[in-house]
Amino acid sequence: MDTEKKPKKKHKVLKWTLSILVVIILFLAAVAWYVNRQWKPLLREAIQNTILDASDSLYIVKFKDIKVNILTGGVEVDSISITPDLAVYQRMIDNGSAPENIVDLQVQKLILQRVNPIKVYKERKLTIRDINIQQPSLTIYYTKLGSLARKSVDKRTVYERINKALKELKIATLFLTNVDFRYVDRSFKKPKTTHLDKMNIRLNDILIDSTSSKDPTRFYNIKDVIAEISDYDFATPDSMYHLSIKHAYVSSMKKQLVVNGVSLTPRYGEMVFSKHFERQEERYQMQFDSIIVNQVNFNTFLETRTVSASKVKILNGNLSAFLNRDKPVKNIDKGKNYPHIALKRVAWGIKSDTVSLKNINISYTEYNPKTNEKGTVFFNDLKGNIYNVTNDSLALTKSNISNAYVQTYLMGKGKLNVHIAFNLTDPNGAFRYNGSLGSMDMSTVNSLTKPLAMVSISSGKLNSMDFDIKGNLKGAGGTLTLKYEDLNVVLMKKDERENFKKMGLISLFANALLLNNSNPRRDKPVVISHPYYARPSEASFFNLMWKTVFAGIKESVGVTKEKESKLLKRAKDFKDAKAEREIRREDRQKRRAARKDNK
Repeated sequence: MDTEKKPKKKHKVLKWTLSILVVIILFLAAVAWYVNRQWKPLLREAIQNTILDASDSLYIVKFKDIKVNILTGGVEVDSISITPDLAVYQRMIDNGSAPENIVDLQVQKLILQRVNPIKVYKERKLTIRDINIQQPSLTIYYTKLGSLARKSVDKRTVYERINKALKELKIATLFLTNVDFRYVDRSFKKPKTTHLDKMNIRLNDILIDSTSSKDPTRFYNIKDVIAEISDYDFATPDSMYHLSIKHAYVSSMKKQLVVNGVSLTPRYGEMVFSKHFERQEERYQMQFDSIIVNQVNFNTFLETRTVSASKVKILNGNLSAFLNRDKPVKNIDKGKNYPHIALKRVAWGIKSDTVSLKNINISYTEYNPKTNEKGTVFFNDLKGNIYNVTNDSLALTKSNISNAYVQTYLMGKGKLNVHIAFNLTDPNGAFRYNGSLGSMDMSTVNSLTKPLAMVSISSGKLNSMDFDIKGNLKGAGGTLTLKYEDLNVVLMKKDERENFKKMGLISLFANALLLNNSNPRRDKPVVISHPYYARPSEASFFNLMWKTVFAGIKESVGVTKEKESKLLKRAKDFKDAKAEREIRREDRQKRRAARKDNK
């Protein structure tokens, strides 16, 4: 009898337990349903009012639906849009309180995890573990307001703006994945748009309370803002180049920007590229392993559009330029593209204490239509530092000189040290450069001189070269000392098969009458040249530097206008004499032929 009663007892306990669980689940579900139903309008109102208060009614928030799960603390918001009210923005411009940057954010779905709505209701404190925003569209519009910007600044913190709705807001992490980002610059007649897609943004440890705005380790109440982009590639507006970035990373906590695998690749090869232009157009190609920007001031970047950093490192790169001289020159004054003059035209503020270069290879190639050949000069393993790179007016009042100190190897052989001092405020683009070139075999430059000047150096040792030159938009001049020995050259010409051919006798004249085969010559002082080169409008900054040095080299080796005229006269006399000999030879042949016929 007892054994039959026990199972029934167990079944009753199980039934009661299950019944209680079902009741609890139904109760919780009913509570969740009720809370979800009751909290929707409260949350909607809280979100909208918070955004309105924080932005002085500049932004309008709209969303399709909001779902609250009281059991898991999850919140889902569908189809959110945060857009600026343009009428309010215009009023802010009129009263001088408008920001220059405004934002438009479109989100398909916003997912919040571990939200406690009861705490929001009772204590006005909102704590969220994670916020995930997938594939948002973020557009920032920049309007240059100038004197209209921020005349009357509202100095209230974010907390002071929202404390009627919330006393505290904590978000552990906010993820924005695959962001479609656009930056629209309205300071131009036709707005310019920069577009980045597949960007990932992470905001760590967001805290808005009565003390967080005073925390110096936070950037706009955020402990760290991280943005990343990978495998970025786009064509330039003219479709002549592709810019590629393997990976870019920025962190507000580290105050650092790191860009890896940067390359600018022309769409066409050297000669084909030039065919797409009616006039001479430089073709550039560049690649850098890394660009690292340290101690970035993100506050000045957002508030005044000034890129301020303590040091910029450019590491392991190649830069090449090509120019086809078979095209007419451009009808522009290239003086406006002097580095320190072009810096003034940059729309953004630039301020860097140091730009460091390491292991950079540079080459410049020209096509000479007279020889149908290309000549190249290259510099290997360039390294150095450029100091005080800025167009910031306040920084320029403290120091208006930017100094560049670089070391490289000319044609991979001669050690070249150069110092360039740029006057950043001089309207005439004043600059000064000085330096030295170490020992090298002078025939090393034949790959440049033979195709471009039809001159080959058969022998010659450069012992040293020192120069000190000042320049501006009009030209450049200074002193140059070239010490060398055993210089001999061969003048070249093209034969009927387009091969280079030595001009033996003319070369002999050149070495005998035109050139000094050494400096200093025996029992004579060192020749110090004083070159000056008047810059034509088509000459660039580096072209002016080279042409002035070349003028000094010509003077040092003895090439003067008088000697060139004398050599040309000798060459003409030689050609005339040769022509006369040919005529006399033909006459003799005719007379011999006539005598044979008479016999």
